[in-house]
Amino acid sequence: MKRAVSTLVAIGLVSLVVGGCPSEIQLNNNVTPDAAWTNECDPYEDEDDDGILNGHEGCMYATDTDGDGIPDYQDYDSDNDGLPDQLEAGDNVINTPPTDFDGDGIPDFRDYDSDNDGVSDGDEDRDHNGIVGQCGVYCPDLDPAQCGQGQVCLASGLCDPPVTFECAQGETDPLNPDTDGDGISDADEGSFICNPRSESNPSGRRAVKYYTPTAGKFQIGVEADAMVQEQTIVNRSDEKCGDTAKEDEDGDGLANCEDPDCYNTSACDASSATFDLQEESSNTAGFVLTRKPLASTVEEENSMIIDELTTALGNANVTMRASGSSKILLDEYPTVVRAMLDISGMPLTTVSELRNNVMSVLTGKLENEYTNLPAPFGPTTSNFILAFSVQLRTPPSGLGEPYVVVMGAVATTLDYNDSTKSTGFNVDDASNGSGLAAPGDGHEAECETYLVATQPVADIIWIIDESGSMSEEQQSVATNAVNFFNRAIAYGLDFRMGVTDVHIGNDGMFCTDDGQSNDFFLTPTSLSQFQACALEPWGSLTYEGGSEHGITQGYNAIVNHLPRMNAPDRIRPEAQLVIIYVSDEAAQEVQTSCGSSPPWDPACIQAEVQPTINLLLGLSNPEGQGTAHAIVGPPPSGCSTAPDPGGGYLEIATATGGQIASVCQADLGATLQIIIEDIVANSSPVVLHHYPISVSVAAAKDGVALERSRLDGFDYRSSANTIVFVNQEFDPLNPSEVIVSYERWITTILPPD
Repeated sequence: MKRAVSTLVAIGLVSLVVGGCPSEIQLNNNVTPDAAWTNECDPYEDEDDDGILNGHEGCMYATDTDGDGIPDYQDYDSDNDGLPDQLEAGDNVINTPPTDFDGDGIPDFRDYDSDNDGVSDGDEDRDHNGIVGQCGVYCPDLDPAQCGQGQVCLASGLCDPPVTFECAQGETDPLNPDTDGDGISDADEGSFICNPRSESNPSGRRAVKYYTPTAGKFQIGVEADAMVQEQTIVNRSDEKCGDTAKEDEDGDGLANCEDPDCYNTSACDASSATFDLQEESSNTAGFVLTRKPLASTVEEENSMIIDELTTALGNANVTMRASGSSKILLDEYPTVVRAMLDISGMPLTTVSELRNNVMSVLTGKLENEYTNLPAPFGPTTSNFILAFSVQLRTPPSGLGEPYVVVMGAVATTLDYNDSTKSTGFNVDDASNGSGLAAPGDGHEAECETYLVATQPVADIIWIIDESGSMSEEQQSVATNAVNFFNRAIAYGLDFRMGVTDVHIGNDGMFCTDDGQSNDFFLTPTSLSQFQACALEPWGSLTYEGGSEHGITQGYNAIVNHLPRMNAPDRIRPEAQLVIIYVSDEAAQEVQTSCGSSPPWDPACIQAEVQPTINLLLGLSNPEGQGTAHAIVGPPPSGCSTAPDPGGGYLEIATATGGQIASVCQADLGATLQIIIEDIVANSSPVVLHHYPISVSVAAAKDGVALERSRLDGFDYRSSANTIVFVNQEFDPLNPSEVIVSYERWITTILPPD
């Protein structure tokens, strides 16, 4: 039965006669108060238990603000902004009218933008908990830990200031148009980075396409525009691989699904998928597959994969640009990320056809044993980049046998190097391990805030073999020094270079110019001196040219420039220490103690390199901690111009997490680029709290979105889980506000992240 309503003078007020006593209820429902009620309800009840009376929610007219078919008095979120009405009621006194913060006549629980700052309430309070980020309000125990980052606990038991940039974590207050009180509207802050990318928010967090194959061996997160296809791997007619895993149908003593001939098939739960970006701006052919482990460690597995591909594609056609970096990723599986091969001199083909060939090699199957391989796309050429990650997974006891997951991509060298295309990032994202997870893992969004005032700092020591056979490589280092210096400067790296030779009697002293050994670090303004020292690293000291004791010289170069201090001849206290070995032979120490040529006893090599490893790991001297890279004859057998596989240098680089690259390259520029990126990554001040799915990362600096760019913006480096900046200036006296947003995996590992 409809109730009678008497109109009051005040707009929006109605007088309800209850028990003979009139009571005013602020309806604020944009319906004239003398309109006939169209719905039976009790205006003094709170049917959805949100702290707002049914009458205040317009129950008499079945008001439905968001048009979802649920009237407001039954709707927990009347304006569908993500914030429950209970949070937007204004207080917990049910008889008081709901608040209207901006005074526009629309109460906050119906107002998509309650403070009228141009940002929706749901985008301001993204987790919809009524608290700004991780900021504290009260600290009743006077414990500073009860407040957030950048806040202090006052004697009154309040956290001060109410909100800081650090504790806000990219959120803002829906009821404050300038949350942090810096004079900049919330709409002009960088918090938009933390919300999904859309037409109205083109700079927000990028979308991810998730995929789990039928066998459930892994899960991937790739570009939203990628075309994902799963393959079925069958057997040739001459193979004896049945569906019964425990049978040995080919009679070789191995059960079908343990047999290398049969394991990498769909019948034995092997998985394979492709993910392609076919636009001209990308031209990237991605892949992910499983295979039976052939080695006991992921580093050995990675080396075997490189060897397999080199043999299959032709020794003369494959050059190792970088060996990759060893990591323990979020699921706690050992992984080598971003191994890179240059492939040239191949018959003309496309990225997808080469990718299909790579998959065939790595699974030991013929291409015609695959179904659903994508058709060829992309330009036809003979020069390619192949990058990949290798992960060794060992399931818990009783839950399956160990297996390897390889994920990567193929692109043309021209596209990969083209800074106007996304190809370089597409390849990096496919090979950096961030897109790979266990099938049961979930995912969620993160937003992190940083105050950045300093540039990354590194002191780099080069140990350069000066023997006659190294003349071309030394010239390549000197020639590429210009790009090396320029890239370091563009990344904002505060760097210095120390250069020494491999003569054991020169005691690790630094060359400082042509014929000079004044034993101090060269600065970014000393390019010509560095080039001279790359060509004659002995400076004014003794030229060796015969026995190259690079391990001893490297050790002495570190020790003799300690203790750390801000001096031209000392390693700086704040600097990342980096060693770069460049040689076409094994270290003389290895040849003397372990034999003149490979194969060498690993225990013998370890005895020679352990003092240097202990120093670089900070075990023997914390001030000597650093990372070593090795540009040497690549394993397993070197190359024609460098027949030894870098014995000694390889082990030091592997133990300290550095890159290994081939000195046999005609141009070392690409490898030097990877090394400078690795140096910058390891010295970046922005180390993320979690591992992101890198295709999703977005960043803003001082309220302005940054592009992911190698020319001007930012990039992500999984080797150190850091954000690096390109051509961005930072003022130590006025820190910049940097916000980083991304999607990440939620793993089943305990304790939870």
